Amino acid sequence: MVLPIRQFRPDITNFGGRVRPFRTSVLAAAALAALSVFAPGAAAAPGSGSSLPGSGPVVHPDNGALDCPDLLIVAVSGATDSSADRNPVEEETRRLWSNWVGNVTVPAGEANSGDPGSVGWMYVPYPSTYGLGLLRDVPTYQDSVAAGVASTNRILDEQKTRCGDRTRFVLVGYSVGGEVVERVTRELGHRPADAHVSPDDIAGVVLIGDPYRPAGVDSLGAPGPSGGGFMSSEPADYGALADRVQHACRPYDIACDAPEDIAILELALGVLGQMRFTLANPLQTITDAERVISTMAARAAAHIVSDDDWWQSDESLLDVLRAVADKTRPVPDEDLGPDRLREILDWAVGPGMTGGPGTPVVLEKLRAEGAGFVEDNSGVVELVLKPYIFLAFIQHIAYWNNNPHDPWYWESEKIVDWISALARAERDGAPAGK
Repeated sequence: MVLPIRQFRPDITNFGGRVRPFRTSVLAAAALAALSVFAPGAAAAPGSGSSLPGSGPVVHPDNGALDCPDLLIVAVSGATDSSADRNPVEEETRRLWSNWVGNVTVPAGEANSGDPGSVGWMYVPYPSTYGLGLLRDVPTYQDSVAAGVASTNRILDEQKTRCGDRTRFVLVGYSVGGEVVERVTRELGHRPADAHVSPDDIAGVVLIGDPYRPAGVDSLGAPGPSGGGFMSSEPADYGALADRVQHACRPYDIACDAPEDIAILELALGVLGQMRFTLANPLQTITDAERVISTMAARAAAHIVSDDDWWQSDESLLDVLRAVADKTRPVPDEDLGPDRLREILDWAVGPGMTGGPGTPVVLEKLRAEGAGFVEDNSGVVELVLKPYIFLAFIQHIAYWNNNPHDPWYWESEKIVDWISALARAERDGAPAGK
């Protein structure tokens, strides 16, 4: 099991429906855009090393990533805090409106500097955008997440090839990066033991402000908020990695502590997450909207007609639309040619809308849709009645601190201590995940 988080100082971070399928997080263009795009950062990562002009990247002196350390932190930062061409070992200057995971990686290296070769870290290069651009085209949110997943797996594969069993990994993901690491972890946890990168290669996973946090799970070893991820609060299946996953979540951080049953917002963001918004080319947004709507309609139709029992099932049309908004989710390859469409229409409404064999079933389904819609969106009221509007932004950016004189025990400090404990276990030769 995962080593416990040590509780050294007062912890001020843990006061205090229906199961949904795993679908893509589309914080792309609404609430969480405010949370990360405008989040304050710092001028540079703490303790950054130096490099003479032309001498290569700025690598922190305590970063053992290039020398196959016992423990390699693979960190995926939040929105706007990375790029597709980022150097994974360079401590870059941070923009003022971005959050960054340097408050975990650098202090973890410094805390283990007495054991050279113990800890190293790499930052995952990926676009980290919400599809929002000013004068240039940028990837959509969903494309950005997909690129982050591919880049994370590429780093794991490359470092496993280079270092073999000498190095194990800790995955760290924040906000958008939390979704990236969430997806990587769920897939990697079900790999066979003889895979190139297997579950045994992962010492631990920490997800910070994760939009897929299961409702009510612990936050760094203490009781967590009762809500769950903004896009899904279902129990997560991490396979062999289940006992090595930690979550960090603050109350009212809407990314990881959102009300249940906010389906219409999920759907809206699912659509927006497939679109690009560029001031220099507004027609592109219109074209994207047309493409997304037509594609989702075709995918929804294929989903429905491939299931003979769909009209009698509890799955609503809203459920279907939320599911197919994740363009990485496969749908049946259903033949929807003219003959098949005519067959469906004749069954549902009959020739000339006079009624068909399935008309009573269709009408009952539509009546149930109305009641189900209210139930699926009952949590929207909580967004207004509870202090999400006032606290969501603050709580989403308040995980980070590297001030040794601060009396409070911040999440980033807890994570550093947890990683240091994992590093000690690696040095002492503890069994995988123990």
